[in-house]
Amino acid sequence: MKYYFKYEKGFVNIDENNLYLTKSGNWSEIDNIYEKTNKTKSIHTRKKIRTYSFYVMLLAFSLLLFFNINNGKNGKIMLPLGIMLLFLSAFNYIRVNSGNQYKIPLKKIIKIEYTYNSLKIHFKNAENKVDFERIEKIEDKGISILKDLKLLK
Repeated sequence: MKYYFKYEKGFVNIDENNLYLTKSGNWSEIDNIYEKTNKTKSIHTRKKIRTYSFYVMLLAFSLLLFFNINNGKNGKIMLPLGIMLLFLSAFNYIRVNSGNQYKIPLKKIIKIEYTYNSLKIHFKNAENKVDFERIEKIEDKGISILKDLKLLK
């Protein structure tokens, strides 16, 4: 049994033993994924800080460029507008790859809470401490998979 579905920042892959949070949904990607620990948590936190810093720099650069090039002249608005659209597409590309990558053994899942388009998975991490992961904007296919596997009530 192998299932996968998309969420806001990546994919959820499920096999007979584990639930994986992945970037691409590719099954070859799961070989390098480990259970959640304090170390993996700090790695993902640093990745998020770098990603959000990049967003702030893009926004600042876009606004600076927009106000410097435009200077109240209506004829030159297309260049900054085009650059901002380019930055927006870069933002969307990076956002998808900013999701966490963890492996959660199915036997360690305590419960899964579902609220409109969002999952909160309660589980025991690699250090055997109760932890959780929130997954947003899940496609409908994922909800039906989780219900079929009786992971979601």
